[in-house]
Amino acid sequence: MKARLTLVMLAGLLALGAMLPAAAATYRIDDTGTFATQPVTPMRWRQLAPGRAGDHTVEGRVQVQLRLNLSQWVSRPARIYLSLAPTDGEQLVATWRTQGRLLPGTVRGGGRTLVYEGVVRDSFLQESIVLDLTADGRKVEHAQSLQFFFEIEVSP
Repeated sequence: MKARLTLVMLAGLLALGAMLPAAAATYRIDDTGTFATQPVTPMRWRQLAPGRAGDHTVEGRVQVQLRLNLSQWVSRPARIYLSLAPTDGEQLVATWRTQGRLLPGTVRGGGRTLVYEGVVRDSFLQESIVLDLTADGRKVEHAQSLQFFFEIEVSP
C-alpha cells in the first residue's frame, strides 16, 4: 500500500512539473548598428530657479535608432527587455515613445522593462525611439554615459 501511494504521489508530482513553464533562457541582443542621433545629451533644469520647495529635476531628450539582431530567435516566442545600467549618484529615469514595433515604457538605472512580447517574425528589428531622461539635479555631479542594452528571454 505504501509503495502504491508513493507511486501515485510521484506521478502527481511529475504531472505538476509538466504543467509548470520551463525557465526561460536570457541572452543579450546584438545591437550593432544602434546609434543615438546626438552623442551628448544636455540636461537642463525643469524649473529656471529651483528652490527649497521647488522642482530639482533635470531633463534631457535623445532620439535613438535601434537595430536589434534577432536572427537566432526567428519563429520563437520571446520577451525583449530594455535594460539601463546603474548610474553614479543619481537615480536616472528613462521614458520612451516608439513608432509602434516596441512598447513604450519607463526604466530606472539598474532596471529593465518589457518592450516586446510575442513571436519573433524578422531577423532584425529596426525602430526609432525617443528617450526622455530625468534625474534629481542635486545629485548629478558629473557627465555620465547612458548605457542601455536589450535582453531577450526565450523558452527552451
